[in-house]
Amino acid sequence: MLRGRAGEVGVLRGLVEGAVAGRGGALVVRGEAGVGKTALLDVVAGSDGVRVLRGAGVESEAALAYAGLQVVLREVLRRVPALPGRQASALRAAVRGEGEGEAFLVGASVLTLLGDVAEDGPVLVLVDDAHWLDRESADALVFAARRLGAERVAVVFATRGEGLGGLPEVRLGGLPDVVGAEVLMDVAPGLAASERRRLLRAAEGNPLALVELAGGDVRRVYDERLARLPEATRVILTVAAAEDTGDLGLVLEAAVRVGRAVAEDLAPAEAAGLVRVVGGRLEFRHPLVREAAYRVPLAERVAAHAALAEVTRDEARRVWHRAAATPGHDEELAVELERRAELCRARGGRAAVAAAYERAAALSPDDRARGRRLAAAAVAAGDAGDIDRGITLAETAAGLVRDRAGRARIAEARADLEHTRGRPEAARALFVDAALAAPTPLRLVKAMMAAWDDADPAAAVTDTAARLGGLELAGPLARGAEGMRAHAVGELREGAVAIREFAEGVEATRDERCLADHVLLQGWDLLLGEYAAVHERVVRLDLECREQGAIGVLPRVLLREARCLMFLGRHHDAHATAMEGVAIARDTGCDHLTATFGGLLAALAALDGETVEEEAGVILITSAPWRGYAAGMLELGAGRFDAAAGRFAEVTGGPYRHTLIALHALPELVEAATRVGRHEEAAVAAARFAEWADATGARWAKAVELRCRALLSGEESLYVDAIAAHQGDGRPFELARTRLLYGEWLRRAKRRGDARTALSAALAGFERARPWAERARAELRAAGDTSEAPAPAPVARLTAQETQVVRLAATGMTNRDIGARLFLSPRTVGYHLSNAYAKLGVASRAALAGLNLAV
Repeated sequence: MLRGRAGEVGVLRGLVEGAVAGRGGALVVRGEAGVGKTALLDVVAGSDGVRVLRGAGVESEAALAYAGLQVVLREVLRRVPALPGRQASALRAAVRGEGEGEAFLVGASVLTLLGDVAEDGPVLVLVDDAHWLDRESADALVFAARRLGAERVAVVFATRGEGLGGLPEVRLGGLPDVVGAEVLMDVAPGLAASERRRLLRAAEGNPLALVELAGGDVRRVYDERLARLPEATRVILTVAAAEDTGDLGLVLEAAVRVGRAVAEDLAPAEAAGLVRVVGGRLEFRHPLVREAAYRVPLAERVAAHAALAEVTRDEARRVWHRAAATPGHDEELAVELERRAELCRARGGRAAVAAAYERAAALSPDDRARGRRLAAAAVAAGDAGDIDRGITLAETAAGLVRDRAGRARIAEARADLEHTRGRPEAARALFVDAALAAPTPLRLVKAMMAAWDDADPAAAVTDTAARLGGLELAGPLARGAEGMRAHAVGELREGAVAIREFAEGVEATRDERCLADHVLLQGWDLLLGEYAAVHERVVRLDLECREQGAIGVLPRVLLREARCLMFLGRHHDAHATAMEGVAIARDTGCDHLTATFGGLLAALAALDGETVEEEAGVILITSAPWRGYAAGMLELGAGRFDAAAGRFAEVTGGPYRHTLIALHALPELVEAATRVGRHEEAAVAAARFAEWADATGARWAKAVELRCRALLSGEESLYVDAIAAHQGDGRPFELARTRLLYGEWLRRAKRRGDARTALSAALAGFERARPWAERARAELRAAGDTSEAPAPAPVARLTAQETQVVRLAATGMTNRDIGARLFLSPRTVGYHLSNAYAKLGVASRAALAGLNLAV
């Protein structure tokens, strides 16, 4: 019986019961050593009718990519060939080292694999000592755990540390004194009351301490219990603690080399209840026993790892055991670790790449090689999402490398990390240093990009251009840097020409760079207002990322995709895309991008008349221009024109005045300012927008410019010309807004019939834009229209996830194919489809093809 944990046991049993009923879920059990996490897992492992997959993290193998995943999934790996092609390849690469994989594609494959296994019956995955899991295994398991949805799968992690991706958790604290006293009565009924009180105070509610201690700490108790075992038995346990698979044959083979220990020497440890042998695997009864077995003098750990290096048949483990057995310098082994790092990279093991390069650096006998390897470790740590560690490694490397090219590479690596961490000022300074030390067009462009993210983009871009102006660089990237400079300082025509050349050149030279760099360089032609063309190109990139399993760069693509959709007036689609981007950005450690998505989500909420502080865990407080734009649209939609004008004036008049969102705020300022008599301010804003529209040549921008002129002059012909210019520009929301303003003008001109025609057309275009729809209906009523408001399109009632699933299903994709595309399990896809059918009033996938699924 597990005393004092009825509530926690109930929570875990509820999780398992939910999985049995088709409601998958995950939970983290968090608490200090000895508090009862393993005992809690043991209780739930005995659930009836559930298949249990269990494993644990091992400290000595925390740098070995996918070591933990291999243990957790060992019983079901035979099902891997049945997974979708890229997922099967990724998982084989991860756990067997066959071929290449991508880190988060491994997570998607784990999700599909668990779903497949659950078709035979509910599955419970238990991971003990998750704080010792290698990063790759933890990421893959958490990725899957977040997306279980309708799968009959439950996942429970037990850990001492923080992390594990914000999953729901149970914090396991100390037992109350009354329960602690009951535990002591169970194990030591003859204790005097004074001694019992002393132990309760010393143990602070830790149940293992209560059971094991006689006045000392729990670790010392285990140390003492192990010290009483025969030497040969201790040798076996030390070797086992250094080896994570639990392969008894392998452990005994290595133990023979260390101290001539044989199988019979294991008996005293079994009799003492410290270990057990199950199916040819040696298991420690408690994680603290493993820690105590490994907490021996360095010479004994070195001997254990050296012996394991001789007998293990797994190449990756052999190299790491050799490294653990080498406390000094060894260039040959450092080279082998470098090779291992690149093999890990091919398998998607980014944290393992960093660990291998860092260990190789420690083994390096000279500073130059050490610095080079530390720089590689820094880049890999950044790729794995450990930005702070990456910066620390890069700073250390910078003090060891002397040649200009090497220092430039390190400065660029540090700049990339600082930019990712959300410190554009520091990133810009480092990019400039790198470009000056060893000029390349990419470093020049990166410096300009960081300048654009500065608190004062115009000043930062001007300074960067002045410092790097002497570099004689040519080609599309150099033109891009010039375009960014020109646009930021208001030279819009020159900027538009250069940015167009940049965008065309980047696309024409696609094959010259990796996918990540290509994604980085995409999207700047959004400044040209060509959203439909950019969207078409970004959608192709989206598909390329998914097909290649390049999930790490996918959030950047989704951000640009969502922005295009918002500016095209497809607000529902923009919201669905942004929400997917948020989920993947969180999974891939791109916290800075979740905040950027927040600005977009805030703007979309404002267009629908909502103000929200948080959505899907994203705090919707982000950069000043997006925050100001969202606030202004909320005021404008509600008819609070003076407040709206003030918001838009801040966005368009401050340091962000030439950013894309500020340019979009100019027509909004014109509308708000003209409504409250601020005509001079409106005229200035209209002239600035006209300059940009003329520079870009975008058709929709010309239409909006005509609308601004109509608002200023009140000339009907300009409204008519604006509506004509909107035709075929692919922006129904802006067309509807122009029709609304024209309808309002017509009603004021006493032309009620014409007004009703314009306002009815406007109302039809205001799906997912409630404030404007309400304005249009109010104007219609004032113009004498008494008809009922039309019901919203059924597709507008779908959630973001349902929208994505339905659109893919309408193309004929199977649930399994949709799951692979969206990183969902097939059963969860089916769940979303079922809900969508009910909302759309259809009964089957075939009926979707005949529906209008656009919003």
